[in-house]
Amino acid sequence: MVSLSLPISKSIANRKLLLQSMHGDPLMGVSDAYIPDDVRLLHDALQTIADTPAAAPLTLHLANCGTAMRFLTAYCAQKEGTDILLECDERMSERPIGQEVEALQRLGADIEYTGTVGFPPLHIRGKRLNGNRLPFIGKTADTYLDSTQFISALLLIGIDIAKCEESPYIRMTRQMIRSYPDHSPIERDWSAAAFWYEYVALHGGEVFLQDLRPSSLQGDQCVADIFSRLGVQTRYLTDPQQTGVVLTKDSSLSCTERQTYSVNFANCPDLYPAVAITCEQSGIQLNAQGTERLPLKESNRLKAVKEHTTYHDHRVAMALLAADLPCDDTDCISKSYPDYLSQLRQVQDSQTPSH
Repeated sequence: MVSLSLPISKSIANRKLLLQSMHGDPLMGVSDAYIPDDVRLLHDALQTIADTPAAAPLTLHLANCGTAMRFLTAYCAQKEGTDILLECDERMSERPIGQEVEALQRLGADIEYTGTVGFPPLHIRGKRLNGNRLPFIGKTADTYLDSTQFISALLLIGIDIAKCEESPYIRMTRQMIRSYPDHSPIERDWSAAAFWYEYVALHGGEVFLQDLRPSSLQGDQCVADIFSRLGVQTRYLTDPQQTGVVLTKDSSLSCTERQTYSVNFANCPDLYPAVAITCEQSGIQLNAQGTERLPLKESNRLKAVKEHTTYHDHRVAMALLAADLPCDDTDCISKSYPDYLSQLRQVQDSQTPSH
């Protein structure tokens, strides 16, 4: 059995970083090998803001990191005296942010679009906001926006939203705000585990994922339930000396039971690439529901998965590799899982017969 250490949860780590900045506390360290690039990016941006003299113009390039763009938009808007240009890659400039900007502007924020209205990049001059409460944040009439990150960004800077969409991500944000400061270790990433569920579903074998626990802030823990009907068993080990999950192939599930499979991805969009490619390669028809957010991720994930082209999307790349499919870009993987390629070779080598 191969034992693997997953990266820390990006979602938890990035919320912790913003809360630390809001409280004026030192930022968590990012020297660990299991820190995703997106966490390092937000850490370095917040540290740069803290180290820059008040009122000095500052430009930050946030690549294609949606969390950093959305969290920093809120953070910079309320930080008095800042004069910051948030730049980004071309793909990020196609990902909407108008809902969050409009909400902040209703509280008096000074935010200008430097390109297309409703999309990054942004020029922000920080100031004291007029109040800390909004009545409602939700869907616009014509476009479904990735509102959970917008809402989290506002909640993390102390804006109370009377009525808003609820999701595992929002519940995570509220719980982290309530429990701050919490000195417990940051959870390992359940969304990263999805690619090992995919690997075991397609290739068999046995994989131990260290430090994953049955009690988690992460909604993506539902990956265990989703893959239970795709032939992967999850066994929790809770011994203090060995905590985590063991994934094994369940050969008792017949193909006739898996001809079609319905999954709602509304609250777990990051699981779509691994689930979709597993179904495709297993001859299962996937009835994917709740997919409105998928075209707005690092790539249009519906299109990317269908075409087997990454469009520089880390999760599509890992899903293709887990299925032994050609992958046109592996550099993007460090965005969330820096050690994935070496761990994949380790698992593959463990299944190669010795001669």
